[in-house]
Amino acid sequence: MRSAPAATGRVIGLLSLFLVASVIAGALFAGLFVPAVAAVGGVTKGSITWFNGLKAVPPATALSQASVLQTSDGTPIVRFYAENRVEVPLKSISTTMQDAIIAIEDARFRDHGGVDPIGLVRAAVSDYLGSGSQVQGASTLTQQYIKNLYLEQAVRRGDKAAQLAAVARDPSRKILEIRAAIDLEKTLTKDQILDNYLNIAYFGNGAYGIEAAAQRYFSIHAAKLSLTQSALLAGLVQSPLTYDPIRHKTSAKQRRDTVLTRMHELGTISDIQFRQAVASKITIKPHLPKSGCISAIAGLGFFCTYVRNLVASGANAFGKLGSTAQERLDALDRGGLTIRSTIDLKVQQAALKSISRYVPIGDKSRVATAAVTVEPGSGHVLAMAQNRTFSPDAGRSTTEINYNVDTSLGGSAGFQTGSTFKAFTLAAWLKDGRDLNAVVDASRESIPDTDFTRCGGSHLTNSEIYEFGNSEPNAAKALTVLDATANSVNTAFVNMSNQLPLCDIAKTAGSLGVHQSAPRQLCDDKPVTTEIPDCIPSLTLGPLSISPLTMASGYATFAADGKYCPPFPILSIKDADGNGIPIRAPSCDDGALDPNIAHGVTYALKGVLTHGTAQGINGRVPGHLAGKTGTTNDSVDTWFVGYSKQRTTAVWVGDPNVYGKGRKAARRSLNDRTIGGHSYGDVFGATIAAPIWAGIMATAVRGTDTGDWDAPPGDMLGNSGSTAQLPSPSDKKAQAAKKSGNGSNQNKVQGRGRGKKGGPPRR
Repeated sequence: MRSAPAATGRVIGLLSLFLVASVIAGALFAGLFVPAVAAVGGVTKGSITWFNGLKAVPPATALSQASVLQTSDGTPIVRFYAENRVEVPLKSISTTMQDAIIAIEDARFRDHGGVDPIGLVRAAVSDYLGSGSQVQGASTLTQQYIKNLYLEQAVRRGDKAAQLAAVARDPSRKILEIRAAIDLEKTLTKDQILDNYLNIAYFGNGAYGIEAAAQRYFSIHAAKLSLTQSALLAGLVQSPLTYDPIRHKTSAKQRRDTVLTRMHELGTISDIQFRQAVASKITIKPHLPKSGCISAIAGLGFFCTYVRNLVASGANAFGKLGSTAQERLDALDRGGLTIRSTIDLKVQQAALKSISRYVPIGDKSRVATAAVTVEPGSGHVLAMAQNRTFSPDAGRSTTEINYNVDTSLGGSAGFQTGSTFKAFTLAAWLKDGRDLNAVVDASRESIPDTDFTRCGGSHLTNSEIYEFGNSEPNAAKALTVLDATANSVNTAFVNMSNQLPLCDIAKTAGSLGVHQSAPRQLCDDKPVTTEIPDCIPSLTLGPLSISPLTMASGYATFAADGKYCPPFPILSIKDADGNGIPIRAPSCDDGALDPNIAHGVTYALKGVLTHGTAQGINGRVPGHLAGKTGTTNDSVDTWFVGYSKQRTTAVWVGDPNVYGKGRKAARRSLNDRTIGGHSYGDVFGATIAAPIWAGIMATAVRGTDTGDWDAPPGDMLGNSGSTAQLPSPSDKKAQAAKKSGNGSNQNKVQGRGRGKKGGPPRR
């Protein structure tokens, strides 16, 4: 026998439900049950009035929908979703699917007012006579829709208790559900309710809504569902796990045939349709959708994480998506957004191809490369690639780290830039009123730290001597700034920076958006920061760890005549209804650098390709180009950053892995290694990074302005107004290298400075 408390609870449930059914049916004898229910503590004599006065307004909850990230031409890159759902109108759902769900879940759907009194009473009696202690269903489609709305609302809030309450089988919840269903039927048509239900229902295997279910199990749209397919899906909503057609085909067929039988009993399908349908086997064509960055196309998984991290951290730009990082991510995963990115798919594919040619994914060397292309004058990120597969699984060819961006955006701690940083020293040199043909003493290879000036005119206080040198011992002892730039002469640039306040170099770089990838404290009197420090004598040789995206954006300022635009990857965002959502892209600084200064830097950097360290790639990319190689001590990090008027690309190549333990832990040199099947001796910025850059830029510049920049003023050239031609190579070995076509492996000078004796290397 049942226990007294359990029996009492069931009587309360039975009488409460019966009472409500009577009220709904308008039965005059409902009042007869009030004393009986009141006797067991269920309701009072005012039950009818109480029920009619209940307020159970369904929550106005937008359904969770997948968002899509697209390339600039609308090609889908990836879908974000917490629930795999694509809302579709009723006209895009096959009539057989509509008939099947009504037949098995709510045969009197078209006739009742939101609640089926007959089914409700039958369920109450069944519950009382059954063995369980739960109040059984009898929920109409309208009631089920109400229940799912409350559940969806609780899920969106992350309220676990409310989620449990939304599906709890108890009389109080059932009564509220009934009241809400009655009211809803007064505001929505039957077709609207059916459409809403089919879009919110869960069909198992991560498929929310009928469109996702049709694609998940049959790889078709909901409009194409056949009779047997519709019956199978309609049967799933009662218990998606029990009747899962992927894992339990026998149970799934039995349930499908139950639906078909009910459709036949109701006259929805003919005898012939019924016999043919039940005789057919379960046939599915499952499609496993992937959500999130791991499923991105064209190697854009890393770009995908960059976008997500930017949205999460970008309260100013993406504030309309939510006031907190979690709200903005929730909008991505549930808001049904269409996000048009700046990615140019052709440039992206060219980047992948060029990278794979020189350092393939999974290369035995474990060497990595990263490349990013931006548009000068807008900051649009056109391509972002690396020779790794985006994946949380650890492996030689996989990583979640985006080598192109800062740590805060899912990137690494950055990489030392070597001589690519010299471009910012050159800009500071010209800002100081000095010229490109000035002769620099490149013979000094040591300078006391106290000879370097900081901000405010103060000097470094270290008592140490900064020692530095060139990668080739026969470098010129005195040469022009133009020659020093083309041939990347370390000693010349350190002596140039010694004539300038380090503060000027740091501030010039900072005005172009250049900063460290991760916060560090490099000056004892400065806090932890990402800003460029003014206390490092080797600053011009690129000892700071900076991301490729930052370097590309900094160089893009030279390309855009001194206009700096922070990198930004989004063109537009639309909501699920196609309405635009305002975004605030970061503003460009038209006056970050005087146009004449930018033209002067470009004038010097053109020589790097025509007759300098990167002459080996000269001619591979059409049009006028400028750029700079970079190589750190022992060729641990190598770079090439270069640009045309409308495209800038930065390429980094290095081995990011740390070998050894304790004090011996270090990253390996690229020298004397086999990379991409090719055996190298000394590796410089022009050896691998520059050819990769050329392969990308050959595609990137197509259809763009590749014309020349304005010449710098005559006084900047040191010739009283004449626009002298770029100097020809003075080094016979450089000329020979150019003729032989092997310039990429015979660089004269790269950004490699020797460290202080007994101290850490200054690169």
